[in-house]
Amino acid sequence: MVPRPGATNEDEGWVLIVIWNGARNGSDLVILNASTMAEQAVIELPVAMPYGLHGSWASL
Repeated sequence: MVPRPGATNEDEGWVLIVIWNGARNGSDLVILNASTMAEQAVIELPVAMPYGLHGSWASL
């Protein structure tokens, strides 16, 4: 979950998901609207991301 700057509700922002795209044998980053779960964008990643990849976010 990436919060929208200045958000006042907890579902204002985007959900980022890395998925395996078997049609092209590569990973995609899918960006969803957090409040509706509607697809906002799909970005084809230049490398395959391994299953179990985890990350962390920190405010700067």
